[in-house]
Amino acid sequence: MNAPLERPAAAPWSTAFFTRIYRYKSLLLRRWWILLLTICCGLFVEAWLIFQTPPSFQSTSKMMLAGKLNINQGPVYSEDNVNFYGTQIQLMQSAEVRRAAAALVRSTNPELQPVPVELSVAQRPRTSIFELQAIGSSPDYTQIYLNAVMQKYLDFKRGMREGQTHTFTTGITEQLIQVEKDLRAAEDEMLDFQKQNNIGFIQEEGNSAAQYLVKLNQDYARLKTEYELLEKLDLDQNLDRGEKTQTEASPNPSANDQVGMPFSDVGPEGDYLKAKQQVQLLKAERDTLSQDLRPKHPKIIKLNDEISKQEKLIDLFRSDAVEKLETRRKSIGKQMENLQGNIKEWEVKALDLSQRLAQFNRIKGKVDRTKLLYERLTNDLKSVDVSQVIETGDQISIMEPATTPVSVRPGLLKSLLLGFGGGALVGIMVLLLLDRIDDRMASYGEFQRHFSENVVGQIPKEKVKGTMALLQPDDPRHIFAESYRNIRSSLLFMPYEGPRPKTILVTSAVPNEGKSTVSANLAIALALSGARTLLIDGDLRRGALREQFGSNSRIGFAEVLQQEVPWQEVVMPTAYPSLLLVTRGKTLAQPSEHLLRDSTDQFLKEIYHQFDYIIIDSSPVLAADDTTSLAPKIDATLLVVRLSYTSARLTKKALELLYNRQVGVPGVILNCVDTSLPEYYYYQYSEYYNRPVAPSESEAIAQRSSG
Repeated sequence: MNAPLERPAAAPWSTAFFTRIYRYKSLLLRRWWILLLTICCGLFVEAWLIFQTPPSFQSTSKMMLAGKLNINQGPVYSEDNVNFYGTQIQLMQSAEVRRAAAALVRSTNPELQPVPVELSVAQRPRTSIFELQAIGSSPDYTQIYLNAVMQKYLDFKRGMREGQTHTFTTGITEQLIQVEKDLRAAEDEMLDFQKQNNIGFIQEEGNSAAQYLVKLNQDYARLKTEYELLEKLDLDQNLDRGEKTQTEASPNPSANDQVGMPFSDVGPEGDYLKAKQQVQLLKAERDTLSQDLRPKHPKIIKLNDEISKQEKLIDLFRSDAVEKLETRRKSIGKQMENLQGNIKEWEVKALDLSQRLAQFNRIKGKVDRTKLLYERLTNDLKSVDVSQVIETGDQISIMEPATTPVSVRPGLLKSLLLGFGGGALVGIMVLLLLDRIDDRMASYGEFQRHFSENVVGQIPKEKVKGTMALLQPDDPRHIFAESYRNIRSSLLFMPYEGPRPKTILVTSAVPNEGKSTVSANLAIALALSGARTLLIDGDLRRGALREQFGSNSRIGFAEVLQQEVPWQEVVMPTAYPSLLLVTRGKTLAQPSEHLLRDSTDQFLKEIYHQFDYIIIDSSPVLAADDTTSLAPKIDATLLVVRLSYTSARLTKKALELLYNRQVGVPGVILNCVDTSLPEYYYYQYSEYYNRPVAPSESEAIAQRSSG
């Protein structure tokens, strides 16, 4: 028994897709007549229905879009220009228009019997002309009905326009009345407010109050700055600031009245400054005399006394100046308090004036807006009045009334296409159903989906007339020969758990799968490798190896099993040096009974060590019990599966029978493979290596010299 090999990976989706397409193509080529039959049936049914239908009558007419008149006010009623034509077509075919048309025909021509009428509307390319077509079983009713449809369509359009205009006019009138009431109420409110308030005075007073409030805030800011400086600076700094303020020329003298400390030559400030200057002069004089006189000199002493007196005066004058400075700071504080009160009072006045002025502006704005709305609504109402006299929108009129009906068969092409499509659809469904029922495998990928057995080799399909020729040493069928060499390599190098098999039985599930050809060519391939090979025709009912090899022997495997002749006498040479052949011999009625006897075991035992390989061609597994009787005695059994021919169900049944008899099946051989499938793209490289290569120049010279 061979060890199971890993199953190959699944094919890419593209390969599987094209393989499926090939399967459908093969199915269509085999059963094209089903599709043709269903299409013919569909066409026949539609043709029968057409001729069974009573004759119909067709009447046509035309409607045209009239010009458009623009007025200054603009149209009150308008439609969507982008979808206008499509909307009109749907409106002409609407159920409401058709019901109204039928009622009009019934009232004007009660003697006519109503019949169903098929109505179609189309717009001529690049024009504003609509073509209407009516088809019915009654010519008079069809013609009158078409005219009624156009009339009712125009009535519907006119009524829709008038309804929209009336609705618009009513809405504007109601809104205009309400706006007029609001305008009167707003004007009355503005008059009442003007009676209670002098608007001119309020505006003038409001401006003055605002200006005065600004001046008060500016004065308060200046006083606050002066107050903070008097509080933070000392006496000398304030006196210095006041002196600078008086000496600098100011373009606004009134501003200096409130900024800086007033400076004068009289008063505590002047005395204080003069005493300081006198002290500085005495100290300077003392410093000058000290350079020449001693400190105890009478002049120096006198100067020191004068300096001491002046310093006492400075302290006295300083205290007076500080007191005056504090008095001024308090005075500024009182002024600030007074200004704050005035500011608050005038802020209240200004706020009141602003509120009354804002209220007046709000009332006046309301009156202005209401007047504007009233004028706009009045203009819109005038536009409606003009539109009632002159229609400004697009108008559709009857260009040609309904023509005299002519006899037609409507939808002939459509019916035939429907019959063709329906028949084709039924045919495709039947083919797909047959494909689901048909479990024949068309490619290696489909075989993988059904079975997990190893594929020992794949033999391509050869297009030949008559009997296929056996494999030759230099066979021009390169791909065909390489496939058998591939099977030979698989047998030689396939992993096994036990000893490598020497006796190999080749069989199939059902007849006509090519097992005999595979057996013969496999034996030839082994013999061409130098192995001593024996090929036995084990199909004792219908074996054909004798005809394939052109042998004239009349005795063979059947006589050996019946022990009529020794096996050495039935072994025949062939055209291949290492290949010997045992033909079938005479036909046996019950071969399985002979295969189960000890003579078969004895025969296999005797030849086992005489040859390197023994290939046995056996009968199909499901056709007879011969193979299942012989296979358990053989080392390995190869099952031939013919693609696009063998049923997966039958192949599975054959494998189950072999496995139940403890038969070792190392793999399966796929026969008649179509190499045009995408999964066999690699076969193109085989042709490359099959091309004869011209010898190089050096090789040609060597060949001529050796010759």
